[in-house]
Amino acid sequence: MVMAFLFLGLRAIHVLVAGLWIGSTVFMSRMLTPAIEASGPSGGQVMLRINRRGLTAYMAGLGVTTAATGLYLLWHFTGGFDTSVSLSHAGLAFCTGGTSGILAGVVGGAVLGRGGARMSTVMETIGTQPDGPAKLALVEEAAALHRRMKAGSNVVIALQTVALVLMSVGHYI
Repeated sequence: MVMAFLFLGLRAIHVLVAGLWIGSTVFMSRMLTPAIEASGPSGGQVMLRINRRGLTAYMAGLGVTTAATGLYLLWHFTGGFDTSVSLSHAGLAFCTGGTSGILAGVVGGAVLGRGGARMSTVMETIGTQPDGPAKLALVEEAAALHRRMKAGSNVVIALQTVALVLMSVGHYI
């Protein structure tokens, strides 16, 4: 009985946190970032404040919690990663979805997390630089980071979408 409640609790946490993770990613990529870009220099200040409030830790926490609970659920579903169950239609759907989710976390951390941290440093430094070649180089670096992060966001959203779809239909294929 206790194990059933543990399983159901972890499944509920997995679904809730995964929803928050993909929802947060889409919101930031499709709504917040364009609004910040349109705000000019004041938008950069808003983004710095959001980062200082723990955006990177929040997103990392959602990704890690989703992956950890998902791995437990996959282990439970496959009876300890039994190959015959893992190679069933449902097993393949869950394994592929899980792999997509984990890759979304890796790309998110490597591209978006690191890029965001570097972007914060660059933006803070730009504000203290006098006009000249050094400031121009920082502006160009910020633009390159922004392009990389935008592309990374698209990859993360695609991987999260694959994971979401496969997880939602896995039991039915």
